[in-house]
Amino acid sequence: MSVRKVVLLLAATAAVLLAGRLLLFDDPLGGEPVAVVQLDSLPASRANTGETTGMRATLESEQPESLPDDQALPPADIVIGDPLTPSAATGGGEIGLVEMSRHGPIPAIAPDGRRPFDAYARPLGAVPPTGPRIAIVLGGLGLSTLTTETAIDRLPAEITLAFAPYGDELERLSARARQAGHELLLHVPLEPYDYPDSDPGPHTLLTGLDPEQNRDRLHWLMSRFSGYAGVLNYMGARFTASEDALRPFLGELRDRGLVYIDDGTSPRSAVPKVAREIGLSVAVATRVVDAVPTRAAIDEALRQLEDSARETGSALGIGSALPVSIEAIREWARGLEARGVTLVPASALVGGGAI
Repeated sequence: MSVRKVVLLLAATAAVLLAGRLLLFDDPLGGEPVAVVQLDSLPASRANTGETTGMRATLESEQPESLPDDQALPPADIVIGDPLTPSAATGGGEIGLVEMSRHGPIPAIAPDGRRPFDAYARPLGAVPPTGPRIAIVLGGLGLSTLTTETAIDRLPAEITLAFAPYGDELERLSARARQAGHELLLHVPLEPYDYPDSDPGPHTLLTGLDPEQNRDRLHWLMSRFSGYAGVLNYMGARFTASEDALRPFLGELRDRGLVYIDDGTSPRSAVPKVAREIGLSVAVATRVVDAVPTRAAIDEALRQLEDSARETGSALGIGSALPVSIEAIREWARGLEARGVTLVPASALVGGGAI
């Protein structure tokens, strides 16, 4: 056989072998060296839990009423930053205010002693040195995107917003609220007397659990979003009446540089007593302004809140993220300054303890 025929035969054989490899092994690189790298899947959003809760069942079906565009409030001139995303507006140092738990990042006191409260409480700004002051906390935000965005856009930036830990877009919505200048709280579910008939939601803190179990549940709740200055209870009449349950819970808030705001609905609450003993700063609400969720009842409750502020110097109202509440509070706040009352963030009324 000639050399030319041998070369042609070898070339044909190589072509057949290469084609067979491509067909049998589906190797688009034709046998070139490759490296296989395992990529870990990205974690799901911390907020996207898909769980239905007492807060969700109460509030998410409510849709906000449309409001005229010409009544929109001007944008806030204060931006409250994110500890995971340092920004020029907040000095870029907030990344030191978190630590990693097994559930994700949670608030922590920075090595230089700064607390999340210090970073995320809305600055008081230029307010009259004397005269009555009122703060409003609107709870249950984050469960309905439309309602939450309405509250962020329509309410004055001095209104403090408490986000429930079960929403699907907590990171985005809480960041938007901070961008608008609102001070944020975490709405924490605590055990009521008729639990589980009344169930505040998954990871509720319970008197029947040991402190470490409640601590782990609290860390889960704390990890849902970032940038809040403190905690507001959701339900919790049984839990707040138990000093044994309260002490480690409130101690954890103190040790993480947060404050606690009590909605004031339980006359048996031991929060003020325990907070004084452990050095935690707290505020107790004067009244719930939408306990009866009708426009007339809310208007009357807000009027009574003003009366309380004039009598004592300050008052704290708690409301829910209901369309009727958002609209009533918005219209009430528009004329507040003319009536000689200053609207302030909830942090301005926090007292006692170390802050």
